Amino acid sequence: MYPFFRLICRIIVKLIGEPELIGGEHIPREGPFVLAANHQSILDPLVLIACIPRKITFLAAAYIFRIPLVGLLIRAAGALPVNGEGSMKSIKTGLARLSQGEVLGLFPEGGVSLDGAIKPFRSGWAYFALKTGAPALPVVLTGSREVLPVGRYIPRRGQIRITIGEPLPVKKGVRVHREELDRLNRELVTAIGRLV
Repeated sequence: MYPFFRLICRIIVKLIGEPELIGGEHIPREGPFVLAANHQSILDPLVLIACIPRKITFLAAAYIFRIPLVGLLIRAAGALPVNGEGSMKSIKTGLARLSQGEVLGLFPEGGVSLDGAIKPFRSGWAYFALKTGAPALPVVLTGSREVLPVGRYIPRRGQIRITIGEPLPVKKGVRVHREELDRLNRELVTAIGRLV
């Protein structure tokens, strides 16, 4: 199902305009990593699925799964719901995917930015990296907000850029402490700031 969904994403993204990928050499070709990106538009997951050459399992807010068509699409992509009844199951599934060498995608802002500015990052994403030792891949999306602004549902043509930084190495911990989550989150914020 995912290869078919990726093909659909590629078609949609090409109709909007060919995205520019900068730093693609930083994407690990094998092994697990946590993809952590800013969030400018509901289009962002589709752009990443279309342009990142690895299968990505996204964590998404539970309410999105109840939106007609959108919920169907993210289910087809294999997204996992959080902030709802399935949160604990989704966390366990996310950890299992990373342990199996797969990619987990998160938007640490916790939602789409309403004004285009990057919101403070929540540190929950770091739990997955620290529990598995998977590196964190910082990603910055620009242009998607102009292509599909908040409150609109029909995209317009435009230039989207995906800038990828070097993976942040993470040491696996048996127990994850708040200080480690905050430290890793600060590292990601710094890395994202350099890419912006």
